[in-house]
Amino acid sequence: MLWAADTPVSSLPELKHALSAATAGSMVRLAKGAEIALKDDHIIVPEKVTLTGEGATLQAEPVGERAAIALLPGARLTGLRIVGPNPLFKDIDAQPVKASGYAVSCTNAEVDHCEILQFQRGGIALFRDSVKSHIHHNHLHDIAAYPVLIANGSGDGHIIDHNRIEWAWHAIASNGSRGSGYTARFNEFTRMPRPRAFETSGASPPNWCLDTHENNGAETRPPRPATRLLVVHDNVFRAHPDVKVGDGSELLQTNGLYPKHDIYAGDCPGVTTTVEIYNNRFLMHERTASKDKFKPFGRAIRLVGQRGNPALEDDPLEPKGEWKASIHDNRFGGE
Repeated sequence: MLWAADTPVSSLPELKHALSAATAGSMVRLAKGAEIALKDDHIIVPEKVTLTGEGATLQAEPVGERAAIALLPGARLTGLRIVGPNPLFKDIDAQPVKASGYAVSCTNAEVDHCEILQFQRGGIALFRDSVKSHIHHNHLHDIAAYPVLIANGSGDGHIIDHNRIEWAWHAIASNGSRGSGYTARFNEFTRMPRPRAFETSGASPPNWCLDTHENNGAETRPPRPATRLLVVHDNVFRAHPDVKVGDGSELLQTNGLYPKHDIYAGDCPGVTTTVEIYNNRFLMHERTASKDKFKPFGRAIRLVGQRGNPALEDDPLEPKGEWKASIHDNRFGGE
């Protein structure tokens, strides 16, 4: 069967055929309202090809590190609803959870105007060959671990903007490796009620919205420079109405403060990390930390080992890497 660029597709065989026949600059369009089950299969969007659909849904059950949809350089994914096999947050304690993988892997590509939900591992993953991807105007929710993941060996040119991200573990998580980083701007981050299932990792599970992991500075694949970048500006950090701040509930009792931080960046020995944080609204925090665990606000920003910045308290840990931090003109809910 020959495929014409203006012919909408409505089944998995048609979709795979259309993508295999697509050339740079062309568009593959799902039929309006189409629902295509990928199951544990996956699709690849070729370089500089757009995959789109008006009200169309892709249902996926990816496993392991392989994503349900792989975007090659210059590809674009837009206007789709991508649904995984897992329960919504509100049902996750009462229903079995599948160890599903990622919805989308993005290599120097673009994801916009999509709704992505119900994946256990992650929504959009930027793996080691990705240096500059653009993630914008999406709604990411009910994704257990990482709505956006920046993995080992990824570069620092990623732009994540104008998204709505609802989270209960992390919203954007970076491996923190050499050469990595991203810019998060004009997003709305909403902390959701934390399922009990998330507490199985121990007494102090992750509790950060924007997270740059600590990293030992090991070599990456491919090799990257001894720098990292974190730029966060003009975002709103808020909580779902059912999240109780400072009421003595689970994380407050185990960690002393609820929430811990909206932005957490770990150290990386031998690496210079440039941080710019400005014009954000932190609606769940005061400017400084409190030793009273029942006080309803905690510290919004932590850079591990950072000393001498007028906008932050000195961090209790000894610095290992170097911080170049500019933090200004942020608003805090406790002020």
